Amino acid sequence: MYFVDTFYNSLNKHGEELCGDHVEVAAVPDGKIMVLADGMGSGVKANILATMTSKIAVTMLREGASLEETLDTIADTLPVCNERHLAYSTFTIIKAFHSGEVYVAEFDNPSIFLLRDGEEVSVEKIKRTIHDKVIFESKFVLDEKSLLVVVSDGVVHAGVGRSLALGWRWKNVNEFLKPLSTGDTATLSVTNTVLNECQKLYENEPGDDTTVLAVKLRELETINLFTGPPLNPDKDEDIIEKILAQEGKMVVCGGTTASIVSKKLGKEMEIDLSTMTSEIPPVGKIEGIELVTEGVITINKTINIIRNYMNPEFNRKLAMEALKANNAAAMLARLLIERCDKLNIWVGQAVNPVHQESDYPMGIIFKMNQIKELANITEKLGKEVKLMYI
Repeated sequence: MYFVDTFYNSLNKHGEELCGDHVEVAAVPDGKIMVLADGMGSGVKANILATMTSKIAVTMLREGASLEETLDTIADTLPVCNERHLAYSTFTIIKAFHSGEVYVAEFDNPSIFLLRDGEEVSVEKIKRTIHDKVIFESKFVLDEKSLLVVVSDGVVHAGVGRSLALGWRWKNVNEFLKPLSTGDTATLSVTNTVLNECQKLYENEPGDDTTVLAVKLRELETINLFTGPPLNPDKDEDIIEKILAQEGKMVVCGGTTASIVSKKLGKEMEIDLSTMTSEIPPVGKIEGIELVTEGVITINKTINIIRNYMNPEFNRKLAMEALKANNAAAMLARLLIERCDKLNIWVGQAVNPVHQESDYPMGIIFKMNQIKELANITEKLGKEVKLMYI
């Protein structure tokens, strides 16, 4: 049984505040449902059309509706252009199961890309007409060496009228994706690498809304992140024992928290001074624990690293350098991006006396807000996140 690893991101059409593409992802007991919709035109109207299309599709399919019922509802809900008689929104629907089986329905979006270990995989498609719409359906099986990529037409048209006369085109995008389908390239890296190339081809002024959704399967990897001592000190040992018994890797954030864990395990904590920077405290080492860091400062820096790495318009070189750095924040960010599918955050609610000082800038409220932000940004990476307060 696999974890369905997904990540998507977009570039807005130059001059537009809202993206005319929209991706909706919903976890279901047996996998994930994903819809990439491309609204007609650009700006606010396109954004509304794409958002409604994707949300209707995901909601209905999650509740067990058929494709016919879903399309019927979309057709009854959204308008068709009176002048050009074009559809309100094009879309690609994906249902990926933990078993590796995948179902895809495509309507007027660029054809999906399916690659395995650097080579293109052919996909047999069945043509169907549903409510006057030509839908191409396909079924196939993914494995850990497979990469499925879905794009809006802003990708295949990248560079039109600028660096490329006819745009990037599907076959060239396909060739570009081949090396990205080898090894353990994260879905986030695939998505942003493609968008970065589109940005170059558009000469930093995208002529269309441009969206990429990447899907991979892998064995489920769980991270248990423990930060802050429990509210009731008398229950420290019981709670620590419960957390340590969880399946997956253990990450400890916070000096007091690390001391509690060290004592419980009967293991000395060592400090790796080579990882210390002027802004980020050093990494600690406790046998049996994947990563030990300081708390609030490191988590705050980790959030910034992930946020910049997710942003396709941020300087790609700077984002990669920050992610690969030898410091606690970069190490935690790498764990969450590359080696985490499910994140359990155990948040201790005891108040540190230092945090009660009026001039201390990172008090308990700031800490709780940072934990919530870490959870939110990790969810945006396509991970399952659970917050538990202790």
